[in-house]
Amino acid sequence: MIESAGSRFAGIGTLLFLGAPIAAYLSGDARIMFYVHVALGAFWFGLDFFFKFVLGPSLDEVADEVSGTVNQYLVPKMALVAEPLSVGVVGSGIGLAEMMGYFNSPSIWIHGALGVSALMLLIGFGPIHFTTAKMSVELSMPEPDGERIEDLFGTTMKWGLVQTVLMLLIIAMMTGIRWQI
Repeated sequence: MIESAGSRFAGIGTLLFLGAPIAAYLSGDARIMFYVHVALGAFWFGLDFFFKFVLGPSLDEVADEVSGTVNQYLVPKMALVAEPLSVGVVGSGIGLAEMMGYFNSPSIWIHGALGVSALMLLIGFGPIHFTTAKMSVELSMPEPDGERIEDLFGTTMKWGLVQTVLMLLIIAMMTGIRWQI
């Protein structure tokens, strides 16, 4: 996938999405960590919704050749953005909770947020990763099997919708955390 997306693209994305939370945490300033967490979270949330509710349905309406060409370049880049982004969001959330003292006396919201975060990472690095990797390999074939790609895309979308529901749930939990201050 790195070859398909480009090593420079993969490196910059990984550096940005993992480096920003690390730098924010090392700064020791909870405000910086808060803004990094919110920015990364908003990007992940926006990317998730754009892909599922705008780009995906749009690609369903164009000719298979067009959709296949777009997906050949899109799928590897999406995977290489989503994975370090998800780790960056979860890591910055954990770092922020620690900086704000939420682990000193963890509430049900903290336990819930940690559980949902772990589940989101398991889904992202489990079934979503494997189906997008298979899709990327199929798309790189000289004559990709459109039916296989459609099945893999459908599976990825189903797991992705679970991720979307979990994102909405964790936002609700973070609202509960914020009300406890």
